[in-house]
Amino acid sequence: MYPKVVLSEDKTPFVSKRWKEKQSIKFDISFTYVIMIVFILVLFIYYIWIINVNATKWFNIRDLEAEKKSLMMEKEQLDVKIANLESLDNIKEEDMQNMEKVENPDYLVIKDWVNYAYNK
Repeated sequence: MYPKVVLSEDKTPFVSKRWKEKQSIKFDISFTYVIMIVFILVLFIYYIWIINVNATKWFNIRDLEAEKKSLMMEKEQLDVKIANLESLDNIKEEDMQNMEKVENPDYLVIKDWVNYAYNK
């Protein structure tokens, strides 16, 4: 044939619009998957953080409930002591120790038909 005719290859490859769009769609899909995976990982890390925060709060609440229970028991014991000290028998015993025996008691009799100075 013609020895002088040489087929030269073009250094730049042919790129069509359809191929560019196909590559763009592939990139968009892979980018979307990456964003979704990152979002799921962020949610997972947030979930673990919330669980740890709640566990710490629960531990503090458990300690406070134990302290509350012990304080309630102590309050009940103090209420029993107060009731015992305020009981009539105890008061009578204390009053009787400080009193003297009366030899000739005079009784005051209040009559309804008599007006006393302290009556209103």
